[in-house]
This record gives sequence, C-alpha cells and structure tokens, in this order.
Amino acid sequence: MRALIAILIFALAGCAAEWQRDYDRLAADLSYASRFTGTVERNESPSSDQELDRMLSGPLDLELLIKIATDRNPELKEMLARAKAGVQEVRRSGSLDDPMLKYEAWGIPINKPVAFNQDQTNMLGLRQNFPFPGNLDLKGEVALRDAESMYQMYRDRQLDVVSRLKKAYLDYYSMAREVEIHLEHMTLMKDMEAISDIKFRNGTVSQQDVLKPQVELVMLHNEVLAMSQHLESAKAAINALLNRPPEAPLGKPRDIPFPDETFEIQQLFAKALGRPDVLAAEFKVRSTEAMAKVASREANLPDFSIGADYWQQPNAPNDAYGLMFSINLPWFTGKHGAEVAKMEHTLRADQAAVETVKNKALFEVRDAYLRVEAARKSLVLFKGELLPRSAQSAEVSRVNYEKDKASFLDLLDAERSRRDVQLKYSQALVQYEMAVTDLERAVGTAIRRKP
Repeated sequence: MRALIAILIFALAGCAAEWQRDYDRLAADLSYASRFTGTVERNESPSSDQELDRMLSGPLDLELLIKIATDRNPELKEMLARAKAGVQEVRRSGSLDDPMLKYEAWGIPINKPVAFNQDQTNMLGLRQNFPFPGNLDLKGEVALRDAESMYQMYRDRQLDVVSRLKKAYLDYYSMAREVEIHLEHMTLMKDMEAISDIKFRNGTVSQQDVLKPQVELVMLHNEVLAMSQHLESAKAAINALLNRPPEAPLGKPRDIPFPDETFEIQQLFAKALGRPDVLAAEFKVRSTEAMAKVASREANLPDFSIGADYWQQPNAPNDAYGLMFSINLPWFTGKHGAEVAKMEHTLRADQAAVETVKNKALFEVRDAYLRVEAARKSLVLFKGELLPRSAQSAEVSRVNYEKDKASFLDLLDAERSRRDVQLKYSQALVQYEMAVTDLERAVGTAIRRKP
C-alpha cells in the first residue's frame, strides 16, 4: 500500500510540473497584457476625466487615441478578465479533488439513538481520490489550451476595437474636412458676391450675378448644417470606444498625408495565418485533442481512492485502524464510449473550424488588398491630374470674370467643380485609409512603416 501511494504521488507531481511551465508562460503573457491594457505611458496618463478632456481638446493624435482606448475600453477589460479567469481554471483543473474527512459512530443502541457515549466504535477517517496517472496532466492541458484560446480572443477583440476606432476617426476626419472645404467655398462666394455687387453698381452685370452667390451661400450653409450633425455623430462614436460621454470634447483631427507605401500580398497572406482568431481556433483543436485523450483513458483506465481510518473501541482492549483502496469500474456502462465518440466528432468539427477561419483570413486579406490598390490608383489620379487642373480652371475663370471676359455662371461652375474635386479627393483619401485599416485587421498586425 505504501508503495502504491508513493507511485501515485510521484506520478501526479510529475504531471503538475509538466503543464505548470505552460501555465507560467500564459500567466506571464496576461500579466504583460494587464500592464498594457493601458498602453498610455504613465507621464501621459490622465489623472482625471477633466485632464483627459484637456488632452483631447487639442489636435488629435490617432496613436494616442488608440492607447487611451486600449486603456479604457470596457470590451477589452471584459475579455482580459475572462482570459484571466481561464488561467485560474487551469490551476483548478490540474489539482486533485478535495480530501474527505469523515467521522462514524458504530453500534449505537437502537433504543437510545442519541446515546453517542454508548457506541461500540468511534471512527475518524481520511479519503483522497486520485485520477489514473496522466489524466490530471491532460485535464490541466485541456484547461490551458482553452485559456490560451481565450487570450487570443482577447487579442482579436483588441484588434477589432482598434480597427473600429480608426474608422470612427476617419469618419470624423472626413466630415471635418468636408466642413472645412465648404467653409472655404463660402468665403470665396462672399468675395464673389462683393465683386458682383461692385460690378452691378457700375452697371457691368445684371442683378442676377449678385443673387446667384447669395443663393449659393444659403445652399452651402444648409449643407454645412447637415455635415455638422454627421461630425457630432462621428465624435460620439470615438468617445464611445474611449469609454467617454458622447458629448465629451474632441479636438480637430490632424491632416492625413498622401500615402507613400506598398504592400506585398504573399507576405500579407503569411502573416494572416498567424492572426489571433486563427491561433484561438488552433488552441481549441489542441484542447479538444487533450479532451479526447482524457475520454479514451477514462473509458479504459480506472481512478483510485485511498483512505485510512482510526478506530476508537471503548469496549475492546486496544484501538485499531483500517486502510481502504478502491477503483471505479468504467467498463460496464456505455457512457464512456459515447464520450469518446462525442470527442472524436468534436475534434473533426474544430479542425474544420480552423480551415474555415484560415480561408476567411485569406479572403479578407485579398479583398482588402484589392480595395487598397484601387484606392491608391484613384488617389494618384486626383493628386496628379484632377486637383491641379480644377484649381487652374477656377483661377482662370476668376481672372476672366474680374476682367469681364467670362460670366458669373462660368465662374460658379468652375468653383463648384474645384470644390467637388477637393471633396472627392478627401473621400478617396479616407477610402484608402479605410481599406488599409481593413487590411491591417485582416492581417492581424500593423503593416505600415512608422514615420
């Protein structure tokens, strides 16, 4: 009996050490993630909501917004807490069941059911259940792979929050830029109204040339009102991701420079196969593989229970003790066979899920890459051809109008064309940035060169 107990304890100690190393690694990763759930440097971290408002009232920096979102977003806090709970499940699953302490009183007279001082034997015992050597190790591995999968899901949610924040910022930039372009056009129309008024007073143009810029100004003012509403909605979307009130102040977005970068599709494909949701699916397969091994072993190998009792015998010359050893008999019911078959089907399903996630990742990379390249070509056309030509056309029309060589309608058409080109260039720039954001989300990591 002593030899059997020693063998069991040795085997279980070895099992615990085997999965403990992976547990320590995952716990270290989560500890690191906890420190960078706020990636805001301590000297940048706001001490209060008022300080945060002050930080974000100036020109906005997208990288700072990402750090604040990572620090404050409740979705990320939720996923990190669930990942930490998964780590604790590893410790629980890799531990023995609680030992059982028991007390029994034997031989109490029937006619005196509460006369415990007249019992023949008082028994104090201790019991401990032991799974078959190796099973505890596998159960710990099951929980470990599940915890690793949850950690990858946390990383995937982090990518998702960052992607949504970038898109909300781009919406905000787009609306702010459109309002700015319209205000510039309104200023120009006011200048044109003043010039037309002088010409009308001099009798060189009709009153219609004075009324047209006034009508244009009213239309522009109405468009600015609609854009301002969209601008406030974009601000509210950013604040929601930063866990701030919808009306919290935000400064002006910084200008987005013309992109000068290229991407290699095969490198992007390779990176995408290592993104967090792919890794999470692969860890789930490893968990199911370990669960299948547990089910197979439990169907064929019994668990053990050992115990020891101390017997106090008032009516005997000496006290005594007892030892017990028992095993379960897993071969006489069909439930273990059903569990094995269930895990085999589950494993095939999880393996198919990995292929599904990989195919989805490759499709998303390809789709986003094509949109990036299409947006790039559009930007080059706007930057190299349409912007300079529309500006030149507007300038020529303005000079000709001032010299009475063109009508106000010609000038208005030229200025509208220039404004439309500016708006479409801004929209094309935002579409490009949106496509790059989708591409980074599809790849699962940053792909842009740092300035």
